[in-house]
Amino acid sequence: MEDDVTRRRLTLLLSLYLCCLGGCAASLSAPDQPTPAEPYALLQFSAAMHLLAVDEQAVDTRTRLRTLRVSPGPHALRFVHVAAGPDGSLAHAGQHASPFVIEAEAGVIYQFEAKT
Repeated sequence: MEDDVTRRRLTLLLSLYLCCLGGCAASLSAPDQPTPAEPYALLQFSAAMHLLAVDEQAVDTRTRLRTLRVSPGPHALRFVHVAAGPDGSLAHAGQHASPFVIEAEAGVIYQFEAKT
């Protein structure tokens, strides 16, 4: 009887943990992107830049987006400099860049590089 109650409690705790974990992962996913059939601009990022947010939507910090589709119009991008890769800079690693505002036009490819 006692083992059955303990097993139920563990199952309940595990279920709650998995629900919370799933909720957190869902809230920090890749930013919304237009489908390839919709008009979009393409943003490409160097390895020295880590995208943190697009238009106030946080980006999962466990992923490194190198390419992102955005709808035409104004967008605010937030970056952090990283030290990894050939383009990285130890002197600037961890520095947060000011929000970068871009007016994206459909069909244009924008390439972002870390310049010091």
